[in-house]
Amino acid sequence: MKLQQLRYLCEIVNRNFSVSGAAETLHTSQPSVSRQIHMLEEELGTEIFVRAKKRLTGLTQPGTEVFQVARRMLQDAESLRKISEDFSNQASGEFTIAASHTHARYALPEIIKKFAKIHPIVRVTLRQGSPPQMLAWVQSGEADIAISTEPAHPTKDVLFLHCYKVDRVVLVPPTHPLLKLKKLTLEALSQYP
Repeated sequence: MKLQQLRYLCEIVNRNFSVSGAAETLHTSQPSVSRQIHMLEEELGTEIFVRAKKRLTGLTQPGTEVFQVARRMLQDAESLRKISEDFSNQASGEFTIAASHTHARYALPEIIKKFAKIHPIVRVTLRQGSPPQMLAWVQSGEADIAISTEPAHPTKDVLFLHCYKVDRVVLVPPTHPLLKLKKLTLEALSQYP
């Protein structure tokens, strides 16, 4: 079993089971990807993908488990590479931050500028996305950190740290009836579309 085979497997899943899409992304040929997947299935003694004619349409039950382990192994291999880079040159590397549009546009630019002054050789990449996208990016290693609301379905493989509370405000014209209330409640708000 080779890490390259696991990369091919994960990329096929990431490309909605398109072998040609995975080959294009990984800068190799479609027959090469197909051959390596076939060799991996032979070595493991199980089919990883559900096939319909010559197309891959999903993962088999054992394939789902193989995919999860493969993804973790690739993340661990990337972590080993990053550890090596960190110790060989502590002032360089890449740092990818995933954030919502609001954070990316308003909160992070000044912080990233300060970080860049302290660590000029570190390349900072900022990716905007939705909470589910950001969670997936952190899980896959495509982002080092995400600044987001907590997802509806937290996972055990990502640590969530609360960093601040978001206050919500209601904006109304100066003559709006809500301004007469001593305490604003959701029930009172719901009276006004």
